Amino acid sequence: MPGRAPLRGALGALRAWLLGGFWVWALGGIYGPRAAALRAGTWGNPGAPRPCQAPQQWEGRQVLYRQSSGRNSRALLSYDGLNQRVRVLDERKALIPCKRLFEYILLYKDGVMFQIEQASKRCSKIILTDPWDPLDIPQNSTFEDQYSIGGLQEQITVQEWSDRKSARSYETWIGIYTVKDCYPVQEIFTKNYSVLLSTRFFDIQLGIKDPSVFIPPSTCQTAQLERMSKDCSW
Repeated sequence: MPGRAPLRGALGALRAWLLGGFWVWALGGIYGPRAAALRAGTWGNPGAPRPCQAPQQWEGRQVLYRQSSGRNSRALLSYDGLNQRVRVLDERKALIPCKRLFEYILLYKDGVMFQIEQASKRCSKIILTDPWDPLDIPQNSTFEDQYSIGGLQEQITVQEWSDRKSARSYETWIGIYTVKDCYPVQEIFTKNYSVLLSTRFFDIQLGIKDPSVFIPPSTCQTAQLERMSKDCSW
């Protein structure tokens, strides 16, 4: 959650973020740029809606689009904001020759990320340099809009927030969250009016069904220090 400062990966709000060809909860996302921009932001109209509080522990799925590759990456996601940790599990939706699937365990309190190849359990241990940035709506975000997704018989109301400031004509982060329970729906990171990263969240269930998903496998005790490529090169 690449883009935001830490799973908002991506600019930050812990947002799922994909850098260098692999998930990094927007390591710098789902985070960095977004967090920095929002810290410099200002409060909106006192009468405008205030950001809701997003759930701190949940599991679901996400689809991350990267402009650099023009591809979508699908994954299962376990998000634990209370303990500042995220687990991302690549999903295979089609047989793609020479494509390896990985599991990523990001432990921000320990400052490390484990990249585990699903087939062989080979493990890489990578230092996290970005601070934790939760997957939520920063309190100094700007309210943009409220609308319904779907139609008359089946719809859900969402709010759209951004890091836009009056002194700037466009935003670099947009977050869409449900009104009722403040579930994340989509996060978008832009630059010069172009979308760099877009993450959609769905099938969200509150709580962490199995906390052991945040425990690296035994192969990580002898982890290498270089990240592994997603293609067949070693």
